[in-house]
Amino acid sequence: MAQRMTKSMRLRRRGEFLRVQSTGRKVHGRHFVALVAPTTVAPAGSTPGPSVGRVGFTVTKRIGNAVIRNRIKRSAREWLRRHGWVPAGSDVVFIAKETAATHDGLELGADLGRMTARMSTTSRAP
Repeated sequence: MAQRMTKSMRLRRRGEFLRVQSTGRKVHGRHFVALVAPTTVAPAGSTPGPSVGRVGFTVTKRIGNAVIRNRIKRSAREWLRRHGWVPAGSDVVFIAKETAATHDGLELGADLGRMTARMSTTSRAP
């Protein structure tokens, strides 16, 4: 899967992040907390039906300086691009925990893998 992360695949506005954070259900991992909420808007130019999941990342200043925060986000985006995506029809906000700053991309990717597997199995439950 060699695609880039398009604008329709990302949460871009503060209101979108706040909606997911206020209504989403939590999925905990070692280095991230994911908040998952159903998508309310179909991306422009898309066909009706289940849309591709949208994703956003939050890494606070308490985690580290800008270099560390950007490294965490780049590693997470790259893992999602290569190994899969969030469940279709879902908006997901990944919030980094303080432990994410001290681990490499492989450990972060393993944690994201466990979390996305849990998200896809529990998102189908009523």
